[in-house]
Amino acid sequence: MTAGKKSTKPTILITGLNGYLAGRTAELVLKAGYRVRGTVRTKEAGQRVKDALCRLGYSTKDVDLVVISHLCRHGSLDLAAQGCFAIFHLAFPIGDIWTLPPAEVMRLAVESTENILHTAVKAGNSLQSVVVVSSAAAVFDMPFENRIYTENDWNTTSEDIVREKGDEAGGFHAYLASKTAAEKVFWKFREENKPSFAMTTLLPTYFIGPPLVPWGSPDEIPYSNSDFWKVVAGQEVPGPMMIYGDTIDIRDVARMLLWSALHPEKSDGERFICSSAVGGGQAIADILSKQLPSLKIQHGDPGSGYSSNYKPKHGTGGFDDTKAVLATGEDWIPYEHSVVDMALFLQRYLPHGNGNA
Repeated sequence: MTAGKKSTKPTILITGLNGYLAGRTAELVLKAGYRVRGTVRTKEAGQRVKDALCRLGYSTKDVDLVVISHLCRHGSLDLAAQGCFAIFHLAFPIGDIWTLPPAEVMRLAVESTENILHTAVKAGNSLQSVVVVSSAAAVFDMPFENRIYTENDWNTTSEDIVREKGDEAGGFHAYLASKTAAEKVFWKFREENKPSFAMTTLLPTYFIGPPLVPWGSPDEIPYSNSDFWKVVAGQEVPGPMMIYGDTIDIRDVARMLLWSALHPEKSDGERFICSSAVGGGQAIADILSKQLPSLKIQHGDPGSGYSSNYKPKHGTGGFDDTKAVLATGEDWIPYEHSVVDMALFLQRYLPHGNGNA
């Protein structure tokens, strides 16, 4: 592209570009031949993502950064969305669910979603799709039941618990309520406004997989990847995750985001659970013992606590991934591949000599 000439590539707007999922999503969008416009709270956070994408060979001209401190502010996204082909709403204040009042977490999630939709209406005829990353948290109540959840299920209690108990509702219900309330607003908008653009939500389980931008230290590794770090670091093999054990590689969620935007005839009006495997600490230890034997890991109780196909064990709760797999015609990244990729990535945090880093 010559200097001064405007790119003809379609642009996809990604909110929260510096997030764990967003980096890999931006990478896939660029690989598919589109431009990325990403919102960030600070230019520095966005620049780290942009630099990482450029190191992969993508042009700096194909990555725009838009600093927006508050996604809830009415009209804050209007300029950023102009001329975009699709909007991927990924931003969520995950770090705030344990510090902000639950009602405030819910308000932020709902109002940011409303703002995205109001912006989409004004974005112009080029906009074909809005895809929101909701959560598997929007399909179940607490306590988690020993059954398989589908896209037809909803959380029906957490919003009321937040309203009735206030700060005492806690972080879990703050998260469940915020994801549920925001998604309800999303679907209500579609029903009442019948927009020209397609609308889709994704319901991922715990995120795993290597991020685009490395975390600053092991302390920044998110909870969903804590089992991987404990095993790679040679700590005691951890027990089950909180609530459930289902996971999904972020690269698969990125693929679902792009697929949803490119196939509105199949994705419009649909919810898609994204959940590929139930492994856990023991499964990770067993896989790495075979695949990366030079790692100094503890072996725990090999073969225990998980199924050989990494699906929910009989009599335990989990999520049905059939709809997404059938719609796309593509299966998820094999769990063993995600485990090895994650371990190779995490070795950078090991002290010298602990493994083959």
